[in-house]
Amino acid sequence: MRKVFISNVIMNQISDIPYQSRDFDLGGKAFPVPICYLLDANIEAGDEVLIITGLTQTEKLLKNYEIIKGKMEEILAEHQAKGTFITVDEPDAEDREKQDSLTFSGFLKQISDTVRDGDRLYVDMSYGLRIYTLATFIAMNYVLKACRDVRVEAMVYGQAYRGQNHAPSVVDIVDVTTLAHINALVSDAKPGQKKELDRFLSFLID
Repeated sequence: MRKVFISNVIMNQISDIPYQSRDFDLGGKAFPVPICYLLDANIEAGDEVLIITGLTQTEKLLKNYEIIKGKMEEILAEHQAKGTFITVDEPDAEDREKQDSLTFSGFLKQISDTVRDGDRLYVDMSYGLRIYTLATFIAMNYVLKACRDVRVEAMVYGQAYRGQNHAPSVVDIVDVTTLAHINALVSDAKPGQKKELDRFLSFLID
């Protein structure tokens, strides 16, 4: 069983804004981005770990990636686990020549191509352009159906709280794993099943 961690690089400068969570116990630790928390909380000695990062090849994002990768290497060492890092190219939003359907569909394919039977997925949906977040979500739905014994173990979103001065004072790591499971269920819905599924969703969510 391989553990696969998927995220996109934060586009803003990494700051000291603290991460908190009502869904998880962060153990009083500080993390530069939520994917680092997922890694720290979900690996053990001897684990086979793959870390996939969507990355735009610009100076600021490359710098952010090096900071994040450095922290993840520290976490791997602390847990005596081995990790392989790969990046998936995200063209610069300013490069109009690459803003087409093939670019975004190709990103989806690169994500899905790396997943194999038996993988356990841990996904941070917090950062990156919206289209890449959507492509990542679709890729997960695809591999859940097309691969054998693949599971989304955790999916999180970093929700920034902005106070009256509109500057983020804290970012909450929110557990949105249920959304992945609900999506897998409702994608199999057939015409005429809405009332039945409405009752099931009410039971599941309420």
